[in-house]
Amino acid sequence: MRKLLLVLIIIAIIVEFTCVIPRQTAFALDFPYIVVEGEVWLLDRSSGNRIFILPETYYAKIDNLDDNYYYVTFNGVQGKVDKSKVSSIGYHTTATGTIQDMQISEKYRIFTGIKLKSTMDSSGTDIEVPTNGTFIFLGKYPADDMWYYVKYNEICGYIRAEFTTQPNLVIPAFVPEQKPAPQPDENPDENGGTKLEPSDDLIKILVISGLCVVLAVIIILIFRPGKNRKNRYYYEE
Repeated sequence: MRKLLLVLIIIAIIVEFTCVIPRQTAFALDFPYIVVEGEVWLLDRSSGNRIFILPETYYAKIDNLDDNYYYVTFNGVQGKVDKSKVSSIGYHTTATGTIQDMQISEKYRIFTGIKLKSTMDSSGTDIEVPTNGTFIFLGKYPADDMWYYVKYNEICGYIRAEFTTQPNLVIPAFVPEQKPAPQPDENPDENGGTKLEPSDDLIKILVISGLCVVLAVIIILIFRPGKNRKNRYYYEE
């Protein structure tokens, strides 16, 4: 019984070890951009809470995907969008940005600071920023009043639309590019040849194979028949 328990523990350790071996997460899409038309919310990747409405006709690059969502990055803000709300479009090296500077409205510049809301619910905290600063417009959040989601330096938050100048986004049409041919996974060696880099899958196979050999040796040693001392014979001259 103890031998069987020991074998099960060893197998569990091997399985746990092989599961943490890095896997390749890169993937290639023929249409790696979403087309934003109509009311499309950028959602928080973990909680699913609404962050802001993406500007219409914007083309956001897809970072990853699952059955229900596209995971995208918009002007440095990471989030996800419902796949049923958007369509996809052809390849392009970089997405067209929508960076646009905004300022506090003239009548509110008499104050030294103005507060941004970190979230649109009661759990958030207010962030005070100077009224003479420049903000980057990211998107809209319609509530009882219109709010803008903006960035000041590295701080993002919500501000009432009436407190700022109005954004005037002009987004050029998306022109697909020819997708480059895939390059072999190799690096030149010191002699001018090529040195192939092993993939994560190959490394995983090699590690699992080595662990299986070790496990087989351990099992053989554990279950090897022991010598029976009663059957030993000693001869003395």
